[in-house]
Amino acid sequence: MTRVLSKFSQNPINALITLITWILLVVVINIISPSLSDVTSNEQEEFLPADVESVKAINLQLDKYPTNSGLSAIVVFHAAENFFSTDGNIDIDNINQLKNFVYFFQENQELKLIENILSVYDSPEASASLISPDGSTMTVLINIGGNPADEDFQKTVDVIAEKAEEFGGKLKIQSGVTGPASIFTDAIRVFQSIDIQVTMVTVLLVLVILFIIYRSPGLALIPLILVGTALILAQSLAALIADNFDIPVNGQITAIMSVLLFGAGTDYVLFIISRYREELGKNQNRFLAMSETVKKVAPSIIGSASTTIVAMMLLIFALSGSFRTMGPMLALAVGVVLIAGITVIPVTIALMGKWAFWPISIHSNIKRANKKGVWHRIGNFVSLKPKFVFISTTIILGISILPIFSLIPSFNFIDGYPDDAQSKIGYELMKKGFPPGELSPSNVFITSSSGNIVERREFVEELAKKIELMNGVNKVMGVTRPNGFYVDENSPESFAGLRFNSNDGSTTRLDIVFDGDPYSEKSLNQITEIRDISSKHLNDSKVRNIDILVGGQTAVQTDNKNAIDRDMLVLAPIVLLAIFLVLIILQKSIISPVYLMFSIIISYLATYGLSVFIFQNILGHNGVAYQNPVWIFVFLVALGADYNIFVMSRIREEVQKSGYIKGIAEAIGRTGGVVTSAGIILAGTFSVLTTLPLRDVFQLGFAVMLGVLIDTFIVRALLVPSMAAMLGKYNWWPSRKISEK
Repeated sequence: MTRVLSKFSQNPINALITLITWILLVVVINIISPSLSDVTSNEQEEFLPADVESVKAINLQLDKYPTNSGLSAIVVFHAAENFFSTDGNIDIDNINQLKNFVYFFQENQELKLIENILSVYDSPEASASLISPDGSTMTVLINIGGNPADEDFQKTVDVIAEKAEEFGGKLKIQSGVTGPASIFTDAIRVFQSIDIQVTMVTVLLVLVILFIIYRSPGLALIPLILVGTALILAQSLAALIADNFDIPVNGQITAIMSVLLFGAGTDYVLFIISRYREELGKNQNRFLAMSETVKKVAPSIIGSASTTIVAMMLLIFALSGSFRTMGPMLALAVGVVLIAGITVIPVTIALMGKWAFWPISIHSNIKRANKKGVWHRIGNFVSLKPKFVFISTTIILGISILPIFSLIPSFNFIDGYPDDAQSKIGYELMKKGFPPGELSPSNVFITSSSGNIVERREFVEELAKKIELMNGVNKVMGVTRPNGFYVDENSPESFAGLRFNSNDGSTTRLDIVFDGDPYSEKSLNQITEIRDISSKHLNDSKVRNIDILVGGQTAVQTDNKNAIDRDMLVLAPIVLLAIFLVLIILQKSIISPVYLMFSIIISYLATYGLSVFIFQNILGHNGVAYQNPVWIFVFLVALGADYNIFVMSRIREEVQKSGYIKGIAEAIGRTGGVVTSAGIILAGTFSVLTTLPLRDVFQLGFAVMLGVLIDTFIVRALLVPSMAAMLGKYNWWPSRKISEK
């Protein structure tokens, strides 16, 4: 295979044909494909299995409550205590001053997406739910239909926020808009704004680092442009697949794909140029030198990319949809940049000739490639004292693992929003008067398949009582208790309870408000408890033809957590086993893959432990985003194998020339500079994610950046060579092709 690849760069005609073919391919695919941003989604339920309870509840709500199927915007007005009520009695004068705010949206014909409004003006019987007990805060619930990604939806949310500020400002009270409609709008806008930002910052960072390394504008700019074309092609192919096969793609994919491709693609460029400079010292014909370079480097690049592709592709078996769809898309992207790295990038560098290194001469570059420096000294130290190096690095990495045991998982994505996000402002205001659970009440849907659910009023109330007795539940509202407390069927207040029944009378709904954060781990556990209580109540009552579903955003998060737990438990061993098998094939050995896997695992654990300590104890984060450990694991395990393969390939080559002691020292000396440069660039690209205003994305970028640096300066430079030096001739057992000279 390497012989076939080397032919691409054997002469200028082949090289030119390869370059032109690549450009045409990128242009054609880009023209026929939609934009990747047009096929992305930020609706979490799309990334859950269709058979989980929260998704069934969403589908039931769409069917039974079509007028409430949109997303709710919670308008919050907050003032001093007793502004809206005193001792439970409504302050009519102050309340009426905000009446025109509600009338504006009831009468405005241009805001067609507004489906209904719940306020004290049109539903005075619901005042106990809409005005806080201390009288400081009032909410207005505005249901908005349509897709949150559409401009009209976002415009509607903006108008609501503007009018809330206008009417609240007249009374000199605070206002904000939160709830699912505002939360989704903020999320979509953040992701839309970061795509270009991430790509531009990544390009600039890589350009600067490449220029510092090579001091040549040609070697900095041209390969970067080619990696950019690989990104365009990868995004176009991903968009085509998502569009034609109706696959939901996470909104973060564009940013992560940009970072991954520029990081991996630039690493391939560094490996190629590093070896190319060596080969130019042996062969003055630049095309033959590049052909020899591809023969020597392509196996390492293909092996490195293979581990990443295999790890990403295995995510197709995940329950969590964000892993299941993003994994293969990122595998596709790495495959595209791999093709570019072993074909078009080498031929383009060869076509550039001496101008590739301008203003530095080719002779000076050859001299630099053969110059011995600090990495040769490190190589000598490691090869002469491998036991000391192994024990000391293992102890350091082991200590770094310990903070994992203090991990606080975080499920609240609002905590990760910037402080000026409208949904976060509204949420903070609402918490001043209401329990945090008011942000997103959970729902229990009770459906009768044989008649009118009204006939089961006693059954519904008994279930509500049992849920209300749970620790951490603030109140339960429903047809028998519209404001959170039981009302007689014949009382005037019972009219407000009708809003909890479906139009066809087959379904009723209980709304459950938790005392605490609806996205906390405690609330997620309470969803499981509510499901158990509901199931037991149904069995004990022996009522037939009744189905109960627990839904809402907290239930969605619960099912998402369960899916992530299962994926980590099942997929982590599978990914590790797959990479282990790939390493066995590439190394033609059993021994070296074993300690390489040890280095990968301890590197991941040390990275995660240090990240937990930094996030929680230094940066003051409330916790670590729950899905991030999976992504950190996948990235670091896959990318960690990259440098392993490159270093071990060179160790194998040098040992055959000089024996184990000198060979390992020479391999570290030869690869130390390029691996360091590659690691800095890869870490630098992921560090771009730390500039984004989302805590979860910041944590992912920071942890991968830290892990790559640990891999570069500790694992690949010290730990792996020390183990190779200790094992000597057993490294490639049972292969007999390696012998010490």
